[in-house]
Amino acid sequence: MTDQINLKLKMFHEAKAPVANGLKRDDLLVLKDDAFESNHGFIQWAFPTNEKSYHNFSAPALDLKTATWLANNDSFCEFLEEMTARFLQFLADNSHWRRRHDHNHLRISRAIKSIRLLHSWELANWFYEKVKDLAGPELELMEKPMSYWDEYASPIHDRIAGGFVGLAIGDALGAPVEFCRRNTFETVTGYREGGKFNLPAGAWTDDTAMAICLAKSLIEQNALDQTDLLNRFCCWAEHGENTSTGVCVGIGQNTLRVLGDYRRTGSLEAKPFGAKNDGNGSLMRLFPAIAAAYPNKDLALSISKQQSKVTHASTIAEDSCAYAADLIFELLSGAKLSDAVGQINSADWCDPISSALEMELTGFSDVGIRTTGYVVDTLQASIWAALNSNSFEEAVLKAINLGDDADTVGAVTGQIAGSIYGYSKIPSHLKSGLVNERDLYVLSQFIGGAVNG
Repeated sequence: MTDQINLKLKMFHEAKAPVANGLKRDDLLVLKDDAFESNHGFIQWAFPTNEKSYHNFSAPALDLKTATWLANNDSFCEFLEEMTARFLQFLADNSHWRRRHDHNHLRISRAIKSIRLLHSWELANWFYEKVKDLAGPELELMEKPMSYWDEYASPIHDRIAGGFVGLAIGDALGAPVEFCRRNTFETVTGYREGGKFNLPAGAWTDDTAMAICLAKSLIEQNALDQTDLLNRFCCWAEHGENTSTGVCVGIGQNTLRVLGDYRRTGSLEAKPFGAKNDGNGSLMRLFPAIAAAYPNKDLALSISKQQSKVTHASTIAEDSCAYAADLIFELLSGAKLSDAVGQINSADWCDPISSALEMELTGFSDVGIRTTGYVVDTLQASIWAALNSNSFEEAVLKAINLGDDADTVGAVTGQIAGSIYGYSKIPSHLKSGLVNERDLYVLSQFIGGAVNG
């Protein structure tokens, strides 16, 4: 992964340079249909993705930094929307692509993926539905390209975005009331500033920062590399990398000790450290481990437990991560929460987990729900909040208004609820008010299958 924005894409989209087969960006929107059909190089510039083109070796391939830059560029997003409409108009006015084999099928694949990566799953899905409508009866001839279209426009991408961005939303909503006892603060209904770290509204803490470190490590290494992950954690702690404000906040004693041990001895696994071993620090950042391994559940559970060992010398923390990974995996696959919980509870879990989660939580009073830093309490509280809610927003707000370790309970609930409802069902005000939301969305789209792909 490069730290530099792709210069050619920057020239094309910012300086409007003629680098797409001699065409400028604005030229693409006014191409006549015959030129649109016969020009084979511009489509990679109009709809860039993170895959190399095997038909045009000079075409750009998106890295994470460039994709994030484009997604934050209002001018590019407006162009992408206009280009999406132009492509649909071309497909509507021409019929030759409605057959078993046609080069426009590859263009459609690229467009779906690019729109989803850089704009939203909603727009990508809308485009795909329009393509199917335009294809009409001839759609049945396109079985092979449809298998790719279905994959690129699958709701799994919406749910992955929901789980990852949902983690950050729960963290940011809960941060201002972290450490506040239940019923001692004004009920949280949206983002607010303040709290122990005096953060601006919509800013998130260590929960999301460590999840970003984990996500970027998995993407770049295509595996769980403990050394790379710990180095990223150190850069976060020491230099404020991957934070919402440029400053590391919320780092716990256990994590500080582990990072200090790593700097001194190079140890890649945490050593026992009293009761702090069973904290919720490895659970709060978990989601990238599941998304990166999807659809391989065994791999997802393995990475989930391995990443826990990096900072927590605790089988309870490992098993809690495995339980949550199993649950979230099923939710990403479309399972109902109650069904998934019932299925997972039938497995053999260590006593603290089985005691906390085999009880009936639906309709259970919050009086019996604790929100300490103990990992099993956090897992139980998060599942309780999701089970007793009917929307993403209701679940996350129910979780953080429990108080105490509100940001982490919110972050874990956000992972669960986001995986249920998807990014598209998260209210727009929770997305627009979140610091660096576009960065987080794009990162979520790079995570999916990063290790299993």
